[in-house]
Amino acid sequence: MARLPIPKSLKRILVPAWNEGHRLGWLVRDHAGAVLSGRWARCSVCGRVRPMIYRRRVVPEKLAERWGLTPRLAKALARKESSDCAGCGAKLRARRIASVLLETFPIGSPPAPARSLAEWVRSPEAARMRIAEINRIDGIHGALSHLPGFASSDYHPGAPPGAIVEGVRSEDLTRLTYPDASFDLVLTSESLEHVPDLGAALRGIRRVLAPGGLHIFTVPVLPDEPKTFRRAELRPDGSIKHLAASIHHPGGDVGYLVFTEFGADLPEVLKRAGFDLTVHYGPVREDDLTQVYVCRWMGL
Repeated sequence: MARLPIPKSLKRILVPAWNEGHRLGWLVRDHAGAVLSGRWARCSVCGRVRPMIYRRRVVPEKLAERWGLTPRLAKALARKESSDCAGCGAKLRARRIASVLLETFPIGSPPAPARSLAEWVRSPEAARMRIAEINRIDGIHGALSHLPGFASSDYHPGAPPGAIVEGVRSEDLTRLTYPDASFDLVLTSESLEHVPDLGAALRGIRRVLAPGGLHIFTVPVLPDEPKTFRRAELRPDGSIKHLAASIHHPGGDVGYLVFTEFGADLPEVLKRAGFDLTVHYGPVREDDLTQVYVCRWMGL
């Protein structure tokens, strides 16, 4: 039976309505799943007690297959990349970064951890800090954006480092343009694995940190991967040389290419780069891939 053609004018109405209905359907299901499963918690970013929205679909099956993830690892990665606070939208990895930040930089007299990032940013201690967020961290970005010493940037391919692209500063972790010793804290999340030259990125972060400054970050580490290795490298002509099976983590239209696969030797990699390291929520295990790494640069 032939299908009746749908006029273009009607399509312009029906398609957005269909998409919005589909989105609302997912939203209702996600919230209902969080409520029925008892996934309620106080958010370390906004401070409100809200459902935490787990979305298994954020880790596509093709990625799980290419990365060799067991069903348990795939669920742990999906928790890391979702578990969104229904109040502010902060993912689990962002909320854990916030928790570590609050523990590391107490406020008040006597000093004590703030209950949330929303509370912390109103303190005089936070107002005195110089913080760089390199690549936007959803949830954390909004909370920190009004601090006087906050500098945020994203990576825009093809843009000169330090350029302003559509109102946002563009920075390349391998060629940071900030002055030496200009920050007390650098924040990144799921960024270092996508950098073509990890050594250059770590040296750049070390350079822009003041002595005693911290780099607080997350990266993907699999529990059964013993050694950090390169999956790809950038040739001088800008082309990509694949050294192992290529992996693209979710994001954008086609995802983001992984250049470095981090293994259990990550602490040694960071120590060789000149940092003192503390790992929170560790060690990496099959049911928890959301560790937070704190690197301190003590200076030369």
